[in-house]
Amino acid sequence: MTEYTINDIQQLEEKQAQELALETLTIKGHTVYLVDFGGYFGYSALVFAEGRHIYEANDYELHWKSCIHNRDELRERYITGLSHKLFTEEEIAAPLADYDEYDHKSYYLYNYYGMRRDHLSIFGNFSKPGVEENFNRQKTNYPYYDPYAFAYYADEAFVDHHAELMDALIKARDAMKDSAEYWKGAFLHEMYNHEYGINWQADYDTLSAFGNIRWMGEDASLDGYFDQLKFNDTQRKAYIAARDQYYEETRDWA
Repeated sequence: MTEYTINDIQQLEEKQAQELALETLTIKGHTVYLVDFGGYFGYSALVFAEGRHIYEANDYELHWKSCIHNRDELRERYITGLSHKLFTEEEIAAPLADYDEYDHKSYYLYNYYGMRRDHLSIFGNFSKPGVEENFNRQKTNYPYYDPYAFAYYADEAFVDHHAELMDALIKARDAMKDSAEYWKGAFLHEMYNHEYGINWQADYDTLSAFGNIRWMGEDASLDGYFDQLKFNDTQRKAYIAARDQYYEETRDWA
């Protein structure tokens, strides 16, 4: 059996994935091929949409070898996991249940959706000789910049539609502006992300997840950051409630 590298897998086109697949699933409008690569990667799930390999969403047996040893359980893990990180366009625009849902949908739009089309990423080692020149040459074939994919595209309609989806998600988020539970959950989520209890600039780092703010020093009042973010009274109270809950939940960690 061929010993596949991660590069080999990510370069697979859909026809090749079809030929290798032991099973084909449809999850949230995406085609998922279950393939046994053997060796290092093992029984894995490859994600495709509109004929393109969305390889950033793939999942591999190597990630689960320490806790799942049965292929049937692994298959169910893939279905459950992909059902939580892939979305239909209808789901993107739907009302939000909580901040975690917004976070997952936002991640999908920023990291997966843009892979549906050929593109030119803005990321690269431009200090390396010839890289910037090559990038500029290629950019003439990709004239439309997509700020949500951090890449240039040849398909202007795709870029516009991607922006429409992000706008729909932002509107769904903004509709929750008066939901104390939504915002408390949102702030608590980011407090854990930024290790609030041991972070010397905990409020700044946590609140930076909700917009661009200026660092105001170690002794800055919360109101200064709240004002920069134009938080309403519900959001301000929810932040304090989230902080209280964070300390309650972590007080025995020390």
